[in-house]
Order: sequence, then C-alpha cells, then structure tokens
Amino acid sequence: MRSVVAGWASSWCVPLAMDDCVASLRRDNGRAATYSNRGACLLVAAPGGDDDIGIFSTDRQGAAAGYNPGGFGDDFADPDYVFSRSIVGTSFSAPQISGVVALILSVNPKLAWRDVQHILILSARHFDLADPDLKTNGAGFRVSHNVGFGVPDAGQAVALARTWVNRPAAITVTFTANNVKPIPDDALRVLITGPNVPAGLMSIHASPGSGLHPDAATANLPLVDVGSATSAITSNLTGKAALIQRGGNDFDQKLQFAADAGAAFAVVYDNVNGTERILMDIDFAPIPGVFITQNDGEALRGYLQTNGPAQAQLQVSPVIYSFNVTNTLVCEHVGARVQTDHSRRGDLRITLLSPQGTRSVLQQVNFDDSAGPTDWTYYSTHHFGESSAGAWTLFISDEERLNTGNVQGVQLIIDGVAITDTDHDGLDDDWERAHFGAPLAFGPQDDPDGDGYDNAREQLMGTDPNVAEAPFKLDLSPWNEKLARLSWSGVTNRTYEVVAGTNVVSPLTVITTLAGRFPEREWFTPYTNLIGQFFRVRTAAP
Repeated sequence: MRSVVAGWASSWCVPLAMDDCVASLRRDNGRAATYSNRGACLLVAAPGGDDDIGIFSTDRQGAAAGYNPGGFGDDFADPDYVFSRSIVGTSFSAPQISGVVALILSVNPKLAWRDVQHILILSARHFDLADPDLKTNGAGFRVSHNVGFGVPDAGQAVALARTWVNRPAAITVTFTANNVKPIPDDALRVLITGPNVPAGLMSIHASPGSGLHPDAATANLPLVDVGSATSAITSNLTGKAALIQRGGNDFDQKLQFAADAGAAFAVVYDNVNGTERILMDIDFAPIPGVFITQNDGEALRGYLQTNGPAQAQLQVSPVIYSFNVTNTLVCEHVGARVQTDHSRRGDLRITLLSPQGTRSVLQQVNFDDSAGPTDWTYYSTHHFGESSAGAWTLFISDEERLNTGNVQGVQLIIDGVAITDTDHDGLDDDWERAHFGAPLAFGPQDDPDGDGYDNAREQLMGTDPNVAEAPFKLDLSPWNEKLARLSWSGVTNRTYEVVAGTNVVSPLTVITTLAGRFPEREWFTPYTNLIGQFFRVRTAAP
C-alpha cells in the first residue's frame, strides 16, 4: 500500500494496487504531517510522526541492529523498539492501515476490496477539528483533502466486519464533453470598487495560496489596510477583508491574525520584487488568501489612504463543463478525465462540484512546469454515499500568468451502486419505505433513532435506522501512571454529565459536563482516591 499523492493528481485505490489512499498525521493533535501530500483521492489516515515528534514502533531485534542499537536509557532501554523523531513518514502510517485491513479480513475473509474500503470509511473519525478544509458531504460523512475520512478505529472496524454483508456490484456511468474551450489566462482577480478607482486597480491579477480558495466569488467587502500583521490585530474586521504587507512572519500566521480579528479573506502584497508574485504556503489558514505584486499592493494601499473606503472581492473565471446525471447511484468514487493542450500543467486548478454541493479539489496550482494535463483522470473519494443524480460541474481555471491553452475534452466518471431513488437523496426508495413507510420524508443525514448513525450510514451497514445500533457502554481503564480514561458511546448532538461518588446509594456529584462526540466520548481523571469511586455518565437535560 503506497501513500503518495503527487500534485493532487492520482487514481483511486484498485484491488491489486492500493495506491494513494493513506495520509500521515501527527500523533499529538491529529493534524496532517508536514510531508504528507494532500488530495481528493485520499481515503483514510494514520499516525506517521513529523519532524518534531516521532512515533513508537518495533525495531529490528538486537542491540546492534535497526534504528535503536543502544536503547533509550532509563526510560526505555529495550533495543527491539524505537521511539524518536527519525521514525516518521508515510512508510509508517500506511502499514498501520494495512494492519487494520488484516484484522478486518481475519474476522470476515469473504470481504471484497470495496467492502474493506466501506468499513475503513465507516469506522474512521477526525481528530483535527480545526482543519479549515474539513467538511461534511451530502451523505453526512466528514472528509478533508488533508486526511481523507480520518483515522479508522480498529475495534469498530472489526465489529463492522463481523456482520458485514458484501455490497452489491458497482457499475460505472460515463459522460463526455468534446467541445473545445479556451482557458482564460491568469484568471484569479481582486476586484476593487469605490470612488474614482484607477483603471489599473479595478481588476488586480492575483496568485492563490495552498489553503482555502475562492472557488465561488467572495462577498464584496470593505478592504482594510492592517499593515504587515506581525501581531494580533486589535481592530474589528468582522464583515471586512484585510490588506496585508508581506514580511516579518509567516503567511499563515498573518492570515490567522486577520481571521482572529474577524476578516473574511486577505489580500497579501509583496514587500519586494516589484512585479513578481508567489504561491503562498497557507495550508491551514482559516480564511482564503491571495497574493498580489508589490506594485499593485502599494498602489492599492495608497488609494485607500487618499480616497477612503473601498470594497474588495475575490473572483476567478474558470472554464465550466456541466453534466446533468439522471442515473441514481450511491456514489463510491467519482472521476474526471481532463484533456488539454495547456503549456504548463501547474498553472491549472481543477475542481468538481457535486449536486449536493461537495467540492473536490482535483488539482491545485503548483510548481509542475510540464505541459498538460494532456490526458489525465483524477479521482475523488469525497462524494462517497452521495446521490449521483443532478448537476455535476467541472471547473478548470488558469491562475498564473504567461502560459496558455485549451481544454480539448472532459469526461465525468461515476462508480457506485445503482438504486431506485425518486427523490435523489442517495437512499433507496425500497429501503426508506421498509423502515419509514410512505412518503419518502427522511434524508441521508437524518438520525431517527438518535444513535449517531445517520440514514446514509445505516443503509450501507444494513442496520435498522429506527433501533439504536450502538448500545451505551461505559469503560474505565488505566491511561498512564497518573490518569484513568473514562469512555462511552457518544452522540454529537447531546450533552453528557459525568457524576461520581463513593457510595452508589447516596446521590452522586456532577464532576463535569461535556459536549457529545460521535462515536465515542472520553474523559480523563487522576488516579488520586480512585479506589472506591463510582462513576456514572448520563445525558444532561436540554
């Protein structure tokens, strides 16, 4: 199993070549590791360490071999194990997913590769909830371009595998558009409106960053000059945009300061180089940001100083291909085959928007200076569980200057299970009627039994959406030398109270109140006076 996503342009996992499926993340906060490539084709993730934090692993046996020939001193001297910053990489995250797959197949060897992928997705969860790219697709699954559907829970995966019924055969539907369209060059702009705006500032060419992107035009907002934003911004930027000068700190920190002040987006201009533009590294910035030249930025700042308020809007002009799909499939993988004669592949941004509003970034602007894509098929997992029916839209934009080209043709490729779905919600009509009767009143993200598993999940798992599938379980286990871990089956839209006492007959005292989390919630308590303590978890009154 390989875990590289080069240039956001990779095929989905196939039975004999499980390529480009596993992201690597930090074990301390669940954020994607700095070296882990991003992409819409990622399926799941596992800890792989980072430059400043390694992972614990086995090593070659014996003190004279492997990464740890001498042991770790008093804390951990066994040379057959290793724990250091050198143990990082997707080479350590991918085998963990392989291990989970082995556990899955050990309890149900009849599973096919698609079944395994379903189980991995259904058992996965996210830990970096601050990831600005994290979204919920039309079927209710959380997914991001950084870590896919998250980290699989091995225990939950095995439990699902024990009772899993193999999915019906998938089919593929393909839609083709052969009309040639020119791609507008350098099409990302900052639009400025206000009194007496000079012609040269009305539409300013911009380069994108690596993070959030204005695929849909932003609101037209007041633009505020905040200087270089090297420290927290004290002014209120709510409902406004920030103009920021480069220099003094990293781009992502500048955008974080702007976002903390309430800004909706940022326009960063160079402090050197006159007419040059760069691609900003802002992977986890919470707001979109674009980069303009020093000349344009200083002219814009001067205009704000002399003419007063102005409005700014980020807008891109892409080539658009639309496909009206009437087939009713539960999507598994969705692809876009793109053929161009563009002279520089890295100038292009390619995204796919589903009928449910989920956008897959198939390629972002990058440093690849080869021509193309002459004929490349991009795949996304982000539409898993969504209905195929409706309008799919493919966007191709050129967001750097000088190189040009045309789209020669595109194809939309949808893989999934065919169902009867008159209301196009991704739920089989017969399944809905069997559980809810008529009319078809429930949607894929509804959860009638309140167990945390929405209808889309229940349909895939073959469970009853009217009966809670997750029995409430409470577990108290040692976590380390100082803490114990109390865990229980959790639901997102509930609040839980942890109560404790030394006598179950006497009233217990509320220790803490916690917001729910699916599929499991946890709370840590010191070992102090733990002997003779009784714990209870209950749903708090609304």
